[in-house]
Amino acid sequence: MARKYAAKRLDPQARAWLEAAIAQDRYTLAELVAELQARFGETLSKSAIHRYGREIAERAQAAMARVEATARVAREIVAASPDEADEQSAATIRLVQSALFDALLKVQEAEGEETAERIKLLSQAARAIADASRASIGQKRWQDEVRARIDALEKDAAKGGKRLDAETLRAVKEGLYGG
Repeated sequence: MARKYAAKRLDPQARAWLEAAIAQDRYTLAELVAELQARFGETLSKSAIHRYGREIAERAQAAMARVEATARVAREIVAASPDEADEQSAATIRLVQSALFDALLKVQEAEGEETAERIKLLSQAARAIADASRASIGQKRWQDEVRARIDALEKDAAKGGKRLDAETLRAVKEGLYGG
């Protein structure tokens, strides 16, 4: 097994600062070396910082590729089939639950705080997805109520009721939900 990057052996605060500074891309390698020494008393070579920065960039790029692929698949699923039963939210929740389970397994064998942070983020994502699912269900319930009211008006109009004539109601119905 290969050794850890020297940057991974830094004090957690120093490593967090280094990762943020690399992500901001405002410092040269020499400036990063100097800042680490001045702020935290830690010494790393420019080569070590460069290797660690490349790893961070690769992780960020892989994460963005996963996000883009997931978004593309979600758009394709939505385009391919309507989601009357809110199955997409249920599938998304199952994916997050699976990722949480994987992260929990990694906690037992991993380095600590990175995995714990991942679990925290996944937990927040699961909560947000649950909120979105509730909102989606509420929206579908409201749509069903509106359709039921319009259908009742349409039946009344077809019987010759005094509220609306059938043609006006048909135009309203087409304007609201396309038919």
